[in-house]
Amino acid sequence: MKCRWFLSFLLIISSSVFSQDLTGIWRGNFYAGVGPYREYYKYEVQIDQQKNLSLQGVTYSYRTTVFYGKATCTGIWFPKSKNVLLKELKLIELKMSGSTDACAMTCDLDYSKEDGKEILQGTFTSVNTNSNTDCGSGTVYLEKVTESDFHKEDFLLKKKTDTLTTASPNKTLPKATTPSTPKATVATDVSKANAKKLQLTLNIPADGVAGPKTIAALQKKLPDFNGKLDVSNTTQVNDLILRIKKANTTTVKKTPPPKPPVQNKVVPPPVITKTDTVAKTSAPPPPSTQTQVNKIPDVKPVPVPDVIKTRSNPLIKTITTNFPDITIELYDNGEIDGDTITVYDNNKVIAWKKGLTDKPITLNIKADANTPSHELVMVADNLGSIPPNTALMVVTTGGKRYQVFISSDTQKNAKVVIDYQP
Repeated sequence: MKCRWFLSFLLIISSSVFSQDLTGIWRGNFYAGVGPYREYYKYEVQIDQQKNLSLQGVTYSYRTTVFYGKATCTGIWFPKSKNVLLKELKLIELKMSGSTDACAMTCDLDYSKEDGKEILQGTFTSVNTNSNTDCGSGTVYLEKVTESDFHKEDFLLKKKTDTLTTASPNKTLPKATTPSTPKATVATDVSKANAKKLQLTLNIPADGVAGPKTIAALQKKLPDFNGKLDVSNTTQVNDLILRIKKANTTTVKKTPPPKPPVQNKVVPPPVITKTDTVAKTSAPPPPSTQTQVNKIPDVKPVPVPDVIKTRSNPLIKTITTNFPDITIELYDNGEIDGDTITVYDNNKVIAWKKGLTDKPITLNIKADANTPSHELVMVADNLGSIPPNTALMVVTTGGKRYQVFISSDTQKNAKVVIDYQP
């Protein structure tokens, strides 16, 4: 009797651990951008969970049901860590006014259950589907619901029909004849998914192959790592991911954002009148030692600075304007983690090792017929505690505002060109 009771108890526990099914409709919102440019969108995800824990489905990013983008998505569910990795693949519907570029999101979400509500929440990053450039990042919040703001996908309707048929006591259902997935294929899928999740956490290219680059990145992030990695072992992978996240959090706490260099206030030259012209020209004041010590590095024009020569400089955007007055604002496009940048305008320094925060770094440029083109290059001085160095650049000219998402690192700068056409 004891044995039977104990076996039943184990079966109940096993069922409660592995019965979680994410199949269904998840609806909520996501926030993108920072500061005054923070934007709110509604977000709906319809998920079909497979037997091997992989996920398929569609997503809707929308303001209203007649102003939206629909994309296919794929992902994987990690039941032990209660974590979902979801990636948008291809845009299949777009209903928006005007011309716009679509961005594909990759979401890292944690599952929880509170007061009977099932919740997925976490963060996302995104890339432009046309130029493959950074589209920014933000936060996601979803709750499981029963009805869609649009229409239910076929896999949800089929599951509902199957459930009703199975529940009917008067019908005898034939045994399913669908071929089972080979164990080797399931193991390969899990290994690849584990490798991708680990690589995303390490901020290295997620190709799903845990080779020497992944091992090297692990050893750099976790000095006590012994070099033995089995990506088919989900427990080991999840433990490594938790340690990496903990190491990142510790780094953020221990490394405060660097303070920008102290700069002297620019003192305008005195107005020379006719009465004191002789005195001032005959006896110029000696240069101030204090000013020489504190001033920023020489900003005289140079052909091409070394930091621009030695790194790649991909063109992110070209802006054409008929107005000479141009204002540029730079924000940290993500978690404020100590990113600092230097900005060059036609190879001249206009911002020196400035820290990116949710408050703007404001730069003013005056274009004219002699200098109609301004080539702005943003250089990452460091990568902060969460690489790469990302920023939101807002360019305002002639009453128009342009938003440009920029990403740079120790190998790549980011270039934006502004052409003045009077």
